[in-house]
Amino acid sequence: MQHEDNVKDQNFRIELLGRQEVFENALFRVYADQVVDSHGNEVPRYLSVVPRCLVEGSVAGVAVLPVAKHGIGLIRVLRHPLQRWSWEVVKGHGEPGESPAAAAERELMEETGLALLAGGLRDMGALSPEAGVIQARSRLFAASVDTVATVKVEPEFGHGELRFFDRSKVLQMIAEGEIEDASSLVLVYKWLITHDSNG
Repeated sequence: MQHEDNVKDQNFRIELLGRQEVFENALFRVYADQVVDSHGNEVPRYLSVVPRCLVEGSVAGVAVLPVAKHGIGLIRVLRHPLQRWSWEVVKGHGEPGESPAAAAERELMEETGLALLAGGLRDMGALSPEAGVIQARSRLFAASVDTVATVKVEPEFGHGELRFFDRSKVLQMIAEGEIEDASSLVLVYKWLITHDSNG
């Protein structure tokens, strides 16, 4: 039965019949796609968001969790579409020719001014932020940082303060909905389950 299911999955397809660009900016192109699947189900205007820049592994962006001896770092961010504050990890887009690791180190410095310790970048896997709409993945990293050697940076759009929190406080913030961004939740949970309460 499992073999038959695998064969059915391999033969299942979604075909692109047509595509119309409806919007673009510096980072994304947005399309209305006409698509049909192997069952004959057709969607005449399927929303597809395609990043302008994809680096290795179909990665468009990175998420980085700053880690120090006294806790993990999160940035308070006001998200315009929701008009809501949230505590989030560092996030950003890759640039042409840049590896995900290089993008992570650059974004960490640009958004926080924190210096990465030697050998301090740890790959925590990948995330599909919205596989039904966005044609891209994000690479997740934990970054051991020096909180003393910092560079002053100008806040990015919507960004507030950077603060470090211990494990118990982070779990409380998740429970109370202060951390609800998908990339941040996945990365924080991945970090917590791979590190015991003693760090």
